Amino acid sequence: MPSDYGKPNLKSDSSIRLNKYLASCGVGSRRACDRLIADGRVTLDGKPVTSMGVTVFPLKSRVQVDGRDVHPESTRVLMVHKPRNVICTVSDPEERKTVLDLLPETWQDLRLYPVGRLDRNSEGLILVTNDGELANRLTHPRYHVEKEYLVWLRDELDADQGEAMLDGVKDDGERLSALAITPIPTQGRYHCYSMILGEGRNRHIRRMCEVVDASVVRIKRIRMAGLDIQELEPGECRELAGRELSNVRRAVGLQ
Repeated sequence: MPSDYGKPNLKSDSSIRLNKYLASCGVGSRRACDRLIADGRVTLDGKPVTSMGVTVFPLKSRVQVDGRDVHPESTRVLMVHKPRNVICTVSDPEERKTVLDLLPETWQDLRLYPVGRLDRNSEGLILVTNDGELANRLTHPRYHVEKEYLVWLRDELDADQGEAMLDGVKDDGERLSALAITPIPTQGRYHCYSMILGEGRNRHIRRMCEVVDASVVRIKRIRMAGLDIQELEPGECRELAGRELSNVRRAVGLQ
């Protein structure tokens, strides 16, 4: 059964921003909560709220989303080894397998969602949580959470390609870069590299490699926020233990 880990104390005599409160209730990241507010789907003490910056008293205010009361939840975080051909969404209209389908049955009814994304053809470490603020900080570039990937390329990188990715390349108006690129010895036919990113934009590595004309064969995320995927087999998951969870929260300034 899932175990409970308390969120930061929300005192009744101190107010917090509505989007932060919604995130603490597991509704979504702060950005997602901002969209809910802007769309008029949130009410405070029975009155619709559409302006940002509104504050609430957690133990006194009544907050609803789409007519349903929301309350702070205990923090729950799982690390999952996502295989290829699994998508990182809560649900899929095409009924493809999602990362939530990998969770044990006892977790299926909880309001959980993946932290960031790995594209369908990528594999490796993905976190699943109900803590919107933790999810926001793990994915927002401001918090510089390092993520390490093993990337298999069809051909060996030359010096110009490597330097370009370290310096940063432009694609679709975004600057994409790696913090470090290190060759990894392998017996296979393809060339393997460790790539460390300080942020993770949509299809970051694939787009970056496309710009420098490097053909990607396989991508596997192996490390994130001090967590390592190597102990888990594809499709396996486990809950983060107390100290482990504390370390992750401390890494993004929440503890």
